[in-house]
Amino acid sequence: MGALLQDLRYATRTLLRAPGFTAVAVATLALGIGANAAIFSLVDSVLIKPLPYRDPSRLVIAWDSYLPQDSFVPAFPKIGVSPRELDLWQSQNDIFQDTAWYRYVPSEFSLIPPHSGALSVRGDFFSTDFLRVMGVAPVLGRAFADHEPPNSVLLSEHIWRTGFASDPGIVGKTIRLNDDGFTVIGVMAADFKFPDWADVWLPPGPLIGDELTNPVRHAAGFIGRLNRGVTMQQAETRLTALSSRLVADNPKTSTGWGMRVSALQDDLTANIRSALLMLFGAVALVLLTACSNVANLMLARANGRSREIATRGALGAGAWRLTRQLLTESVLLAVLGGAAGLGFAELGLRLLSPVETQLDLRVVAYLLTISLATGLIFGLAPILQALRGDTNVILKATSVTRGASGMPSALVVAEFALAMVLIAAAAILVNGFVRLVHVNPGFNPRGLLTMRIAFPRSRKPDILFRGIEQRVKQIPGVDRFASINVLPLNPDHGNAGRFNVPGNPLINPDSLPAAQLRLVSPDYFAAMRIPIESGRAFEERDLTQPVVIVNRTMANRFWPGKNAVGEKFITGPWGTNPTWSTIIGVAGDVKQFGLDAESSLDEYFPSLFPATILIHTSGHPESLIAPVYAAIQAIDPELPVSEIRTMDQLVDDSAASRRWTMTLLASFATLAMVLALIGIYGVLSWSVTRRTKEIGIRVALGASSREVTREILVQGIRLSALGLAIGVVSALALSRFWASRVFEVTAADPLIYSGAAAVMFAVALAACYLPARRAGRVDPLTALRWE
Repeated sequence: MGALLQDLRYATRTLLRAPGFTAVAVATLALGIGANAAIFSLVDSVLIKPLPYRDPSRLVIAWDSYLPQDSFVPAFPKIGVSPRELDLWQSQNDIFQDTAWYRYVPSEFSLIPPHSGALSVRGDFFSTDFLRVMGVAPVLGRAFADHEPPNSVLLSEHIWRTGFASDPGIVGKTIRLNDDGFTVIGVMAADFKFPDWADVWLPPGPLIGDELTNPVRHAAGFIGRLNRGVTMQQAETRLTALSSRLVADNPKTSTGWGMRVSALQDDLTANIRSALLMLFGAVALVLLTACSNVANLMLARANGRSREIATRGALGAGAWRLTRQLLTESVLLAVLGGAAGLGFAELGLRLLSPVETQLDLRVVAYLLTISLATGLIFGLAPILQALRGDTNVILKATSVTRGASGMPSALVVAEFALAMVLIAAAAILVNGFVRLVHVNPGFNPRGLLTMRIAFPRSRKPDILFRGIEQRVKQIPGVDRFASINVLPLNPDHGNAGRFNVPGNPLINPDSLPAAQLRLVSPDYFAAMRIPIESGRAFEERDLTQPVVIVNRTMANRFWPGKNAVGEKFITGPWGTNPTWSTIIGVAGDVKQFGLDAESSLDEYFPSLFPATILIHTSGHPESLIAPVYAAIQAIDPELPVSEIRTMDQLVDDSAASRRWTMTLLASFATLAMVLALIGIYGVLSWSVTRRTKEIGIRVALGASSREVTREILVQGIRLSALGLAIGVVSALALSRFWASRVFEVTAADPLIYSGAAAVMFAVALAACYLPARRAGRVDPLTALRWE
């Protein structure tokens, strides 16, 4: 211990005597380690840390997926299971210890709590044994009983806190949801967010309709707790076989449906998993670049201390003693960089994290680990150089005239290769993002304000809607007023219904196609500026007529080569008296599920009940928020208004995930590039400094300034070109890791790779030119007197 303290004191004094070197090295490491710690914190919170449920590794979730035989029918990736599947799967006791279900689509409710204004809350229904299967319990009250009355409700911690002022006596009280009384039986913990949008939870009852009995409904998410020793693959094999049996027994309702099983944690993190892993790989490359940079700094400094190290060796210090001292210095530097990196990580998480996370002890332990590992990595280079040196030669030498050694050059090549991989990945993502934001969504978002209103059925929503419409239209600047049940660009909320075109050879009667159902008011297409390509838009008289507007994709597929206007087809219900709807118009395609999604089959029906209203203005839509809200409150002060935003914001939000990934990756790539440029600048500057006497002699013997400049420049060009070549090859080999985040761009696009390499090469030339120019200006007399 005494020797270690002695080494630490000596290392501290040594670093303090070189404040410039220490500051640059610590800053470089802080950026690399801090970026790593920040991304690891996200990875740990989302992907590694177990879910807050009992034994979460045994929880699995199963979904149906529509697998149409015809590619024109949209294949929805996540659909609830049917009642037949639910009953059959729940009986598999040799596979599942327990099973439960929940409704994966929210129900909108109006809630008027005593401590705030009217709220629009999202409710979820789940089986009475759901909380027991998950292994959680309310923090207040109790869970649902086996035969729970349908007017019972569980509150989320957020609603309990904001709407009821954390009332400890809330259990047993009656609250009103959509004007109906519900008894509060419990409050869930703050970390229980399943599904993540739920504000209240209700037991099965009349409000859920026929979703648990109608064989064509697919509304339930299936949760199972595996028996010990049963694997997820075994569960999937069993459920797949059962689903195939259902298809054989019930072809009319089960043909075309498949299913998939996944671990619950994998399912909940599927949307962000690939992005986090890609970013984690990116920051690892940034850290390696930073290590290479600091290693070169250490090499340069060790070269300047070669006489000191040789002297200590000559006085009896052995190889292990010298190694321990140099390692102590490098590890001390890394720890200082890690401490500073902790601040960078905290700042980065506050500014950029898409989820709630914090730097806990696991993250601090990780940061300490990578700090120590980093110190060992970049500390090896100067140790190897010091141990290779001949003590007698070093002590007798008065100057060093050799060029840069192979190790600094190799480190620069590595830096350029690592930076090129990141620059190529960032260029691919940026190119894809630019293409994404220029996609035509099928409507014009300019001047549109949107908001959700929860219309209780007991208050005659059509009359309320008419009253709000009349008042809002009187507001100066309002051009159009419309409504819809589900806004476009919503990847998490589909509303599909099957249809049939009897006699159409394109339709398999045993596997009817599904279309997205959109309920809209007559002015919807005009407000959204969605073109009506043939026929007409809805009018007031259509509200009581069986009419429908279909989109271009649906019209072209089922009525190819002719005008679909006037055609009739069955839109439901599927009984003895089905509803036939007449097409009165064909609308342009709209991106219902996101800018990067394919066009779906869309059916629009006239309605005044939809809960999302749209107001179009020729001015700034934000200016209408206050007067529109006042108009709604004037009609009914108990109507909850939520999700107020402009359509431009909605379009921006639809690309938020890709924008976040792109921004971070581009930032990391830029950091790696800057570090690589600093690295090559430092190596060439070091080379020029070491060779000052040699250059002076050559100039004195007739070498021109241009020749000297060109030699140093060529040296830098060779190093950067080699690094870029290795980087391009490596990036191409790794391109599959970011291919899933790319939109309409080939992950191995040669133009993008060559462009990225050209930019890096051009910037590298600038970095090489400065030391090359300094070499060309060496004064022979000054150089010969240098020592």
